[in-house]
Amino acid sequence: MKPAAAPALVDSGAAWDAAAAEIAASPALAIDIEGDGFHRYPERVALIQVGLTDGTVHLLDPLALGDLSAVGAALADPAVPKVLHSAAYDVRCLDRDFGFAVRGLFDTAIAAQFCGSRRTGLMNVLAEILDIAVDKPKQLQRMDWSIRPLPPTALAYAVADVAHLLALRAALVERLTGFGRLGWVAEECRRLEQVRYTPPDPPEVAFMALRGARDLSDAGRAILRELFLWRDATAQRVGRPPHHVLSNDTLLLLADNPDAPLHRLRGVDRRVLERHRDRLAEAIRRGVAAAPVPWPRRGGVNPWTPEARERLARLKAWRNAEAEALDLDPGVVWPAPHLEQVALQPGQPSAALDGGEPPWVRAWQWEALGPSLAGFRVEALRDAAA
Repeated sequence: MKPAAAPALVDSGAAWDAAAAEIAASPALAIDIEGDGFHRYPERVALIQVGLTDGTVHLLDPLALGDLSAVGAALADPAVPKVLHSAAYDVRCLDRDFGFAVRGLFDTAIAAQFCGSRRTGLMNVLAEILDIAVDKPKQLQRMDWSIRPLPPTALAYAVADVAHLLALRAALVERLTGFGRLGWVAEECRRLEQVRYTPPDPPEVAFMALRGARDLSDAGRAILRELFLWRDATAQRVGRPPHHVLSNDTLLLLADNPDAPLHRLRGVDRRVLERHRDRLAEAIRRGVAAAPVPWPRRGGVNPWTPEARERLARLKAWRNAEAEALDLDPGVVWPAPHLEQVALQPGQPSAALDGGEPPWVRAWQWEALGPSLAGFRVEALRDAAA
């Protein structure tokens, strides 16, 4: 295998044509993306890294390249393995920005988890599985990937994210085969292929999810709603993330203290405040004049009786014991939402209680652990009847 090519941004037609041909011909691909969400709003994919089986790494500039359909075709081909690390974010962003779906996906973070790894960041997994040390400076982890030109240190960082993924996959497949868990990981990765981007709630609704909104008065929540709407619109206008315009803490402070002097505020972009002070003040006035916003009240009876909580504790103890035996994280062994339903409805069959879409419990879990859960439930019912 030849060493990775010197990092260079593919941002023109001629370079892209050559890269696209190489990508289409590679038997497997390592994929990563970098977004600009720490610095821009709304977020965009600002860089796509593609590693080839011969060691070449192409750094694609989606902000400059118009037609990336060759990448989409390669990603959609299930016969070509695509290796990503902690792929959920990448899969969502590729769908959001380009409508691309990923097939033939292999997530090295998931695979490492099923090999018993507890620290599944890329640097940790490379060190544990391949004994490779990769230097990833922290200051580059939150950089603005939309700036051009990208500094050489950033290009090298981007290359390092994919340079070893194909070798890592090979080593993990060997370990998983030895554990008899390769099929488990394959099922997890197929589920991950189905992930799609879901737009966030509109600001008219999303303000209620802000930590601290529940603690405000009804009048304060009305002000918070107007401030939240102002912040989102301003963030869209200036192209900066909302928390850079006005921090959440400052939103809550103003909602609770609408007469607070704006010039003394902390957690606000001073340039934005200077340009948009009047609109911010108007948002506060609209909130003060608006109808109060009550906190939604939950109706019905709380199903979590002491007996149900005891059943859940025992089910989690069962899961913990199975996890220890398999040397896996308990969250990997069995999904918590299903255990909760089993605890709440002890008389119902376990399979009938899976209300997830897709189902919470995987096929490999039913096969490997379903009989153990059934035996545990029978024993628990016997103990309850004694």
